[in-house]
Amino acid sequence: MSLKNDHNGGVNAISVHIHLRLRLGEDDDLIKFFNRAGYMCKARAVKAALRMGGLPSDDSFFIAEEGGAEDALNDLLI
Repeated sequence: MSLKNDHNGGVNAISVHIHLRLRLGEDDDLIKFFNRAGYMCKARAVKAALRMGGLPSDDSFFIAEEGGAEDALNDLLI
C-alpha cells in the first residue's frame, strides 16, 4: 500500500495492489468478468464487492492463525 497523488486534481490517494489467482472450472464467473471489464470497471467492482461483503472490523481477523496442530496436540495430552 502506498500513498500517491491521484490524477484527479492532485488529491492524495492510497494505492493498493491486489493479485488474484483464479482457477479454471472454479472461478469461471470471475474470469469472464475480468476478461470483459476495463481497468476502471475492475477497480470499481472490487471496491463495491468489498463494501458489500461485510469487511471485518475486529482486529483478531488480521492476526495470522497457527495451523491448529498445536491445539489438537494439547487436547490429546490433557
